[in-house]
Amino acid sequence: MKNRISPVSGLFVAITAIAVVLGGCSKSSNSVNTGPVLPAQAIRGTTLSGGNIKGVMLADSIYTVNGNLTVLPGDTLTVQPGATIKVNGNQAFYVQGTINSVGTPTKPIVFTTTGPAQPGQWGGFQCDSAKAVSFAWTKILWAGAGDSAGNTRQTIAVSVPIPVNITDCWFVGGQDNAIGVYSTAPVMILRNSFYGNGTDDGDCIDFHSGVTGVVAYNCLWGTAGSAIKVYTSKTTPLANAVTNVAVYNNTCVESGFRRGSKEPGRGVLVDNFSVAQVYNNLLVNNLWSLDVTPFADFQHTIYGYNYFYVTVDSLRQWMYPQGEMGVIQKSDIIDSVHLGANNPMFVGYTPPPNPSVRIIPTNFDFHLAANSPALGKGTTSIPGISLPAGAPALSVDMGAYVSDTSNGKGNRHAPGY
Repeated sequence: MKNRISPVSGLFVAITAIAVVLGGCSKSSNSVNTGPVLPAQAIRGTTLSGGNIKGVMLADSIYTVNGNLTVLPGDTLTVQPGATIKVNGNQAFYVQGTINSVGTPTKPIVFTTTGPAQPGQWGGFQCDSAKAVSFAWTKILWAGAGDSAGNTRQTIAVSVPIPVNITDCWFVGGQDNAIGVYSTAPVMILRNSFYGNGTDDGDCIDFHSGVTGVVAYNCLWGTAGSAIKVYTSKTTPLANAVTNVAVYNNTCVESGFRRGSKEPGRGVLVDNFSVAQVYNNLLVNNLWSLDVTPFADFQHTIYGYNYFYVTVDSLRQWMYPQGEMGVIQKSDIIDSVHLGANNPMFVGYTPPPNPSVRIIPTNFDFHLAANSPALGKGTTSIPGISLPAGAPALSVDMGAYVSDTSNGKGNRHAPGY
């Protein structure tokens, strides 16, 4: 006898079949939709003709900029890791709002030129009225092209009292200052690498008008002017706004030659009405090494445990420049009598300085060899000074590349860029 299916059983089978079909469709649909979720303000167009800009430049995308871009007050431009931005001609970013360019060690952000890899190709970041400026793990290459009046521009320029945080970045071949801050801004300039900045003038780091904060673990090579300049005002001190910066564990090599004797560049310069704490810096073959001028607040500037090395006879008298206020400290490692004394033993370095070279030679590696005499010769504290929150501690090693890289200490970059 044939089995008979009741109406209720038939209805159950039909519903089950429909559910299976619908479930299969749903699963198939979900498997197709696997791409990343884009931010609400994603900048999808990759050719930017100029004008106002806000939103998010997307990770791993390549953008071409053909006109000046302005971040308006109240707006934010965010750049995701791995993005590459190529700027055509002397166009620049004008930041009146906020810029956040935060890459990662494995996916740095790159700002460069569409033109040849040589200094002064595009206009950099003019942040004279910005609300916030943050760069991390970002390569900024060949900036500093002239403005409409033909004046060279700084790679990053800030003239308002906002926090300026620039960490783990590369500055290569800028036409003028790499970083210029001219205000009562608190700064953290940490673990950056500067190569070949300034054509016939320009400093790597130039502070004016009451900047406070920390410059530490930076590697600075081949600057036209000074590697690190601490300065308040040309004529008179500003009321309650003295530039006061802790400068420690930096490696400054071959600074000052392209600007020449008209205004000698220094490894570290403490000048007009400013105060600094200068410790554990490795100063190698700079035109002038460490200069505390008679115009600085030299009574409150403290320094020591700095390491000096020169291989050119004419540089020996300028390690602490004659006629200035800086003098050799007992804790310094310095020999102004014997040329070539105290070789820090870089992994790779070939003196003497060649000011005409703007691209760092491939064999230069300012990490310290395992048997370097600069290891273990520093101090881990600055007398009477507490570092601001977020600042890494001093290392017992000299210079930017140290053996203990915990808690923010030590430059993290491989040689070159």
